[in-house]
Amino acid sequence: MVKRKRQPKDVSTLLADLASSATFVRRSAIIELVEKSAPEAHGPLRALLHDREASIRACSAWALGELKAEEAVPTLVLSLKDMDVDVRRAAVQSLARMAKIESFEALKSASVDSDRWVAEWARRGMARLQKAPLRRRRTPRPGPTLSEGPA
Repeated sequence: MVKRKRQPKDVSTLLADLASSATFVRRSAIIELVEKSAPEAHGPLRALLHDREASIRACSAWALGELKAEEAVPTLVLSLKDMDVDVRRAAVQSLARMAKIESFEALKSASVDSDRWVAEWARRGMARLQKAPLRRRRTPRPGPTLSEGPA
């Protein structure tokens, strides 16, 4: 029996696969989008955090963390209240890795989650945020003006 090598899918096909009715097709598409580091997947992955399948919600939360999709922080914060522990685990891990100050209060609440794993990752994320230096915007120094050229 000869095995045929599967052709890699392009990003647009993978994005279309996210709407499949088959859970394994959606999960495979999520993983491949992460492998391709596809920023255009951020929006569709955020939408999948509301999927009916807990495994898809968890996989999406994981993927958003892997892709460092900072715009997904508010949606990931909401996922910390998901009834499914795997979704909460993936969401807290993604938030802890991104270490965005907007997630501190949510991580603080999650640090007392009934699941020890969720609570531990929440504490790790809070510690990471507390150690992070404040990021200030650098103001550019004024350069010489045209009238101040060499004499």
